[in-house]
Parts: sequence; C-alpha cells; structure tokens
Amino acid sequence: MLDSRWFKEDRALPKEDQRGAMEASTKALKNSTFMSRRLDDILNEMLEAIDRSDEDFTKNYWERQAVANIARRKVLLEIKKLLP
Repeated sequence: MLDSRWFKEDRALPKEDQRGAMEASTKALKNSTFMSRRLDDILNEMLEAIDRSDEDFTKNYWERQAVANIARRKVLLEIKKLLP
C-alpha cells in the first residue's frame, strides 16, 4: 500500500479528475521500481554508516554525535516508509 502523501497533487484536482490521476500515479510509482530500489539501497548504506559511527567513542563530543545520529536515523527510516 502506498503512502497517501504520494497522491497529494492528485487530491488537489477537481473531484471528477482525481480517480484517473490517482490510478495513473499509482501505475507510475509501481513501475518506477528501479529508482525506488536504488534509493532504498542508498538509504540502507547511510543507515549502516550511522550505525558504525555510533561505535566511535574516541571523540570528545561523542554524546552529541550519538544524539545527532538518532535524529538522522529517524529521518532516514521515515523516508524509507514512503517508498513503494
């Protein structure tokens, strides 16, 4: 099931045009698996890099780095949820 935010532009159309636009958008999104697969791979690599940097306690500011990594991880996971 695709996240409803993918269809925000379609819902802004007149009521009689919404259904056709949403079907076209769904078809286009499902057919763009190459792009979404690549983006998913990139996001996974970024998450792995964050996990590795969490283990580095040699820096004086490692606590701030850990908090920043938690925030980045949350954002990246939210982006992954948007992918079809």
